[in-house]
Formats: sequence, C-alpha cells, structure tokens
Amino acid sequence: MPWDPASPDDTFELFAREVYADGGADNPPLVFFQGGPGFPAIRPYGATGWFGELLQHYRVILLDQRGTGNSHRIDAAGDPQDRALERLAVLRQDYIVEDAEALRRALGIEKWALFGQSFGGFCITAYLSAYPESVTEAFLTGGLPTITDPVDDVYRATYTKLTFRQEQFFTQVPWANDRIREIAYHLDNSDETLPTGERLSSRRFRTIGINLGRGDGYLSLAYLLENPFVTVKGVKRLRRDFLTSVGSQVSFEGAPLYAAIHESIYGGVGGTAPTNWSAHRIREEIAGYEENADPRTADKFYLTGEHIYPWQFTEDPALRPFAESAEQLAQHEWRRSPYDADTLGSAASPTAAAAVYVDDVFVPFELSMATAHAYRDVRPHITNFYQHDGIGFGGAEILGILRDKVRDH
Repeated sequence: MPWDPASPDDTFELFAREVYADGGADNPPLVFFQGGPGFPAIRPYGATGWFGELLQHYRVILLDQRGTGNSHRIDAAGDPQDRALERLAVLRQDYIVEDAEALRRALGIEKWALFGQSFGGFCITAYLSAYPESVTEAFLTGGLPTITDPVDDVYRATYTKLTFRQEQFFTQVPWANDRIREIAYHLDNSDETLPTGERLSSRRFRTIGINLGRGDGYLSLAYLLENPFVTVKGVKRLRRDFLTSVGSQVSFEGAPLYAAIHESIYGGVGGTAPTNWSAHRIREEIAGYEENADPRTADKFYLTGEHIYPWQFTEDPALRPFAESAEQLAQHEWRRSPYDADTLGSAASPTAAAAVYVDDVFVPFELSMATAHAYRDVRPHITNFYQHDGIGFGGAEILGILRDKVRDH
C-alpha cells in the first residue's frame, strides 16, 4: 500500500490474518479494527470471549493497522523517516480505511461485516463515511466518535467523565485520595528512579488514572496504592515493586504510536485544524487536573486518564525519538474530517449496532449518542454495567446482543 495516495511509489506491506473455526471456512467475512490508535490486531490463542462469539458466525480478518504489528511497525528502532511528520500524519482512521478497502478488493470479497472496539469504531465510522456499499453490517463497542465536536470539547467531556469515576473511586476506597497526594508530594521532593533508569515525576505518576476507565480499574489501583512505601534507616522511599508496576503502566515502549498520534484522530472534526496539545491545555481549566497543583493544599487533586501531554515526549525514553514530530503533528493543519454525516445518513449506509457505555471516560456517552443520530440506522445498546473495555469482561454477551439488534428488523 502507498503511505500517501499522493506518493504511490512510497509503499509498505499491509498484513492481515484470517481465522475461522473448524467447518467455518465458508462463513461470511468480517474485518476487525483494533482499538488504539497505534496497536496491532489481537493475536488470538483460542476461541473464547468475544472472539469465540465472532467465530461462530464469521471468518474473521485481523488487520494490523499501518505502522503497527506486521504492517511496518513504527518505533524507535526503525528508520527515522518513519517518525517524521509526513509519516505520522497518514496513520489515522481515514488512511486505515483505504488500506482495508484495498484489502477487501485484493481478496475478492464483495462485501464484509465490520467490528471495531474503541478507536476501531472511529475507523468504522470513517469506513461508512467513504465506502458504505462495501459493508453488510457493522458492530461498534465503546467507539462511536463525535463527528461534530472540536477536540477541546472532547477533552472537556473526558475530564468531566473522569472526575465522576474518580469521585466514585474515592468513595469506595476512602484512603486513596490521601495516598495519591502523599505519593505525588514525595515524587515532587525525592529522586525516585524507574527500572528503565529515568526519574519518575508526579505528573507522570498521575497518568495511571487511565485505569479508572477500565472494568477492574478500581481494584487494580487500590492494590497498587495500598502499601507503596518502605522506610530504611529513617529514609522514606517508594518500594521497588511499586515502581516496577508504575513503570510498566506509564511507559509507551510497547505502543509509542498511541501517544504520538493520539490527538490527531480528532483533527479536522468540528473545525479543528491544529489540535495544539488539547488535553494539555484543557486540563488547566478543570479543578483537580492542573499540572502544577500542590498535592498538599489543592482542594481537588486527581489522577489523569488517557490524555497525552507534550512533556511525556521528554520524560518517557520510548517517546523521545518522536518528540520533534509529535510537536509538529500537534501544530499540523487538518484540512478535512475523517467523517461524512451525509453519507452516514444515506440510504447506502448499512445497519449497525453499538455498545455505548454510560460512564465511558475514553469515548463520552453524550457525544456518542449525538453521532448515533447521524447514522441512518445504528441501534445502541446502552449500559452502565461495563466500562470502556467491556468486551474484555462480557464480550460474548455484548456481541450477541449487538447481533440480535442488527437482525431485529
């Protein structure tokens, strides 16, 4: 595939894997769009959960999105050209759609079904904006993106949702807020080093709040925070197992593109031209998220979520090679949206079903429901029983409900 249709000679090899159950080789095809951005498709080890549910009905095509997995992974080990602005600017959902459509034609498939989790739903919404006639049906989980709101409003909504989840967490784990403040103050005044060698700052520590958007997030955070310190000869230090756990959570070594292109997926939507580090700017508007808040005296002091900040490209060794191009991408002028409301609402658009999570801190409920009204026929399954990663906990059930909704004419 060409990285950019305007430069057809500059190409990469697109990779996909087809999986079907015994006796299922003639099942209808379905392509899976991984959440992210910046992650390859899953590598399945068995027919369980949501994947097992799909295999009962489809042969599943697992697409490694451009720049990930076996589709020319981009990281610090590769050609510096791959980390340049020109490359990062062609990794978002509208380009992934062009790859998928080319794959469909190459495989001789007339039409196929789509399933996408999180950012995968962004890809589906872009796909149905461009090639609705290629799709039989679509399923989205936690991934109905706004098609009208600018990026600043998206991040205002995610911080608001995160505040709700955070206050719930503090109610269920009453000592957690004091412990978070204690750790942050300690990090502001001590030199604590992660196993990867760099100093851990309090602002980077606060990014573990991404767990609040996951189904097991309250428990995982409570266990992490319950006993983080050790005192040796009168000196208070963070335990090494605590630092190891935090280090694995705040590093982007496994998926640097998630950070590098994260805000670009909102470029061009709602008139957004440059995203200009939206999450970084908007945090200062909302009490509890200010970057330099004093953990001892601030009235509210919160962990942050999936938000990406410019200083992470200095503090995280995995992101330092992307620092210059990430800054350029934040200032990039996006000329168009990945979505087309007229096409989504047209007669050519197939029936879709979407799991929409009421308390989702990644893809806010209210913005998703506004987009649902733009689709010609999307049938929401609205629930507060799951968080953003609901398919990891009840995937077979959720997909069963979505399939029933599509077939309920």
